[in-house]
Amino acid sequence: MYQSFGARDLNHTGTANFRLFIPDAILDPSQYLRGTFPSLVSVKAVGDFQSALGGRDWTPDLAFELVRTQYTDPENQVLQGWLYELTTPVLPEGFYQYKFFVTFASGQTRYVCDPCTRYGGGENQNSGFVIGGPTMNVRPLADPRPLEELVIYELMIDDFTAGFRADRAPLAAVRDKLDYLQCLGINAVEFLPWTQWPGTGFNWGYEPQDLFAVAYPYTLNPADDAEKLFLLKKLISECHRRGLHVIFDGVFDHVTADGPGNGFGYRWLWENPDDSPYCGEFAGAAFGRDLDYHNGCVLDYITDVCRHWIDELSIDGIRFDYTLGFFDPSRPGLGLPALLARLRGYLDQHGRENFPLILEHAWDYTSIDVVNTVGATSCWLDPVRGLSRQYLTQRQIQPGIMRLLDAARDFAPSRTAVTYLENHDHESIMLNAGSREEWVRVRPYAIALLTAAGAPMLHNGQEFAELYPMPENDGGAPADLPDPAQKRVVPRPLRWERVDDGPGAATLTLYQHLIALRRSHAGLTSPNFYPRGWDESWTEPDANGFGINAARQTVVFHRWGPADDGRLEKFYVVLNFSPGPQNVAVSFPEDDGWIDLLSGWQPTVKNHWLNFQVDSNWGHVFYKKY
Repeated sequence: MYQSFGARDLNHTGTANFRLFIPDAILDPSQYLRGTFPSLVSVKAVGDFQSALGGRDWTPDLAFELVRTQYTDPENQVLQGWLYELTTPVLPEGFYQYKFFVTFASGQTRYVCDPCTRYGGGENQNSGFVIGGPTMNVRPLADPRPLEELVIYELMIDDFTAGFRADRAPLAAVRDKLDYLQCLGINAVEFLPWTQWPGTGFNWGYEPQDLFAVAYPYTLNPADDAEKLFLLKKLISECHRRGLHVIFDGVFDHVTADGPGNGFGYRWLWENPDDSPYCGEFAGAAFGRDLDYHNGCVLDYITDVCRHWIDELSIDGIRFDYTLGFFDPSRPGLGLPALLARLRGYLDQHGRENFPLILEHAWDYTSIDVVNTVGATSCWLDPVRGLSRQYLTQRQIQPGIMRLLDAARDFAPSRTAVTYLENHDHESIMLNAGSREEWVRVRPYAIALLTAAGAPMLHNGQEFAELYPMPENDGGAPADLPDPAQKRVVPRPLRWERVDDGPGAATLTLYQHLIALRRSHAGLTSPNFYPRGWDESWTEPDANGFGINAARQTVVFHRWGPADDGRLEKFYVVLNFSPGPQNVAVSFPEDDGWIDLLSGWQPTVKNHWLNFQVDSNWGHVFYKKY
């Protein structure tokens, strides 16, 4: 329903069609339990399109007043509220900015952003629409794979392109590096939010203003201001042509808290914004202005936001930011569970298989229970990052590492974790290692990441030992890096020249090898792990050599699963986290046929035992197919 609202070129005729929906609980009680109907007496469209039609830009004019009629949802034939609509005469091709000028019964007036706009504007939080310009249908992904088969790359569009885009639109510049990403070996890209945020400055996108809109800074192309959405469609099509899944990062807990004329339209269309049924505390309010999932209009709105990106842009998965804010265990029929149920039904109806629904929930293992309860596909398993960071900083692994390696534990069937060593929210893992010159200290963690269960994820720049601090850092950052005391959301542009220096080239080669190993062995996508249930009081290996040796800082674990041809694959992973070589003894089921996938070494196993030395900060992945 909401996908049809906003302002757009009507059937490519060059006329702008404005549509604004207001829910009415008298007509449809499911729309809201808390909130009121707004006291609007008129809604007008104003903007920089008016002069092209004989008016004066940004001036309220009766010629551009929207007409109110009752609105019935065409999908369920339910009368749900009121539609304000206007169609202009033909406009010249180009990009236009606008707002709604509303008058309330009290006589108060206000400029309000369009909550269903497709584009953010260049100034004053304007809304936008395009007349003409290039268009295309997104090329769908030919063979979507299950989440456990993906190796994900988390990409911040601005930081990723800052070093080479010049004056081009960032969305266009990303395409320059798609061959590089394909060569790295990843097969999925999770973009930080591309939806419009307040203003045009640097932003991560986690303070959304317009959830249907592409952020203006990402589409800015001085050579062709009418490209806009075309740039994102072309980027996704180019990803799909290379077999890269595109995962959309959706912020559905909250919207910007900015004031009238700048904030979320469905708050400021009410004279008293606290009367809006769209905004109000629901569960764990922590950021911006909370969306109120007590009300059906909010669930409808967010469902349609997701459907828009699924249908219009052919995305291949959604990562749901901060789901603590819209999950209330005491209300299983509201918020997150209801949204996921609707999306699963919609995806099933449209034959969209292998479409992961990934939660960012709690920062401990309790997220797993929520995944199983609400029917999500996965969650970010943050303890993998948090404890790895701790172990690196303290230069000492602990028995808790065994739980990290058993990343599929406690997930229901067909569900799994997204695992990572770093992400946009935290400092680079290389900083925890000490410096880029100490890149070898990260090697066993990288091997663990790519051989454990779950869907491994790399943060942009991690693959070539990029190093940036965050405010969580206690200091000691190099002088050319941002001050760790500054706020978190600051530019961290990738320094692409580091790809070719010593630490960068070595780290990139390692990740390419590990990703290729991961993707060529389907057995590693299984949830199987031994030894499962390791007690954190155990600091020595079991009788067969598996587990942690805390004194030597070594770990041994076993993974297995079906290969692509149906045969059984077995993996014995040995990791040395210490600064010196260590002796290890491991029991094998057979003496013959083993190969180390990291070095090509074919070990001599005698009487089911292999006694050998593991180099410092290194490991082995012994493999055999049955």
